[in-house]
Amino acid sequence: MIGWIEDHFREWRRFDGWLLLGVMALMAVGVVTIASAVLRSPDLAEAPRRQALYGMVGILLIFLTAAVNYRLWGAFQRGIYLFVLGLLLLALIAGRSQIAPVRRWLEIASLNIQPAELVKPLLILSMGRFLSEHEKRLDSLRTVLLAFGYLLLPAALIFLQPNLSTAVVTLAIGFGMLFAWGVRPRHLLAIGLLSAPLAIGAWTIMLPYMRGRLLHFLGLQADPSTTYNLTQALITIGSGGLWGTGWGQSPQNVWGFLRVRHTDFIFAVLAGEFGLIGALGVLALYLGVLGRIFQTAWRAEDTYGRLIAVGVGTWIAFQALTNIGMNIGLTPVAGLPLPFISYGGSSLVSLCLGIGLVQSVRIHRQEFSIRG
Repeated sequence: MIGWIEDHFREWRRFDGWLLLGVMALMAVGVVTIASAVLRSPDLAEAPRRQALYGMVGILLIFLTAAVNYRLWGAFQRGIYLFVLGLLLLALIAGRSQIAPVRRWLEIASLNIQPAELVKPLLILSMGRFLSEHEKRLDSLRTVLLAFGYLLLPAALIFLQPNLSTAVVTLAIGFGMLFAWGVRPRHLLAIGLLSAPLAIGAWTIMLPYMRGRLLHFLGLQADPSTTYNLTQALITIGSGGLWGTGWGQSPQNVWGFLRVRHTDFIFAVLAGEFGLIGALGVLALYLGVLGRIFQTAWRAEDTYGRLIAVGVGTWIAFQALTNIGMNIGLTPVAGLPLPFISYGGSSLVSLCLGIGLVQSVRIHRQEFSIRG
């Protein structure tokens, strides 16, 4: 009994406290900024309290997920993948939204859950095991195409909700894992050639507002809604200067000119009220969190652990860069939350599950694999 306790204590000494502190700091920034963004929106008055509650649940999930050896999840790879597909199909069939024909949310026990967010950590677990099992057949084009199909199916189901931005994030996560797996450039070229007709088909069934955002970004067609949102975001950021206007004092936020300011455009609120110094501080927190995650990937002693950490790191990095880039006009406008900061329970909880998986890789990296 004493030996068992000593072994587990030794494992938990590898828990990354700096990673947890970085995530908690980003969560705290999120609650403070959300409180400012909804200050004059009575219908959203509960948003900061709910986000803080989601954060506490997320921290608990980090510890619970970290306690489970990540290799155990690999034994249920097929079941997890089928659950992912079933969850996305359920969203297409029974999903709800106030905007037709969008079906992105499931109402369970009075809670609105977005399956596409919860799918991300589950897909990382499942695809990571699939790739690690096929590592010896890395040179086979057939194996690479199977891996691409494994990724493409859930991404296509998310796209059909329709949710283009989250589908792109899912593909980015998968390609990050493929690079870490060691996919050959010639195989990437083959995937690109095969994807061209799929991209054309996706373009033909996109909703008009999606095409409008992409065409606007490419400078081929002006989109009034996109122009307005981006202009207000840039004005908000510019008004902040070096030190910011102060909490709750950004004019575009105060007068409600900036839309969806507690979710998609929360970075503009943050930069406007806390200035360039505050924005750079948040970027430094992201770099610190990502540095700890990729350090875990580097130190992982098996392919599965490395792929899990790379998948989570790619997810956070791609989504943060896309959201911040959207706020300053460097990427197309998309409905992507800023990780750990934007309001949203499903997004925050799923991100915490991802952090828990990274912690599990760090804690249990020296144990033997469990084959299922």
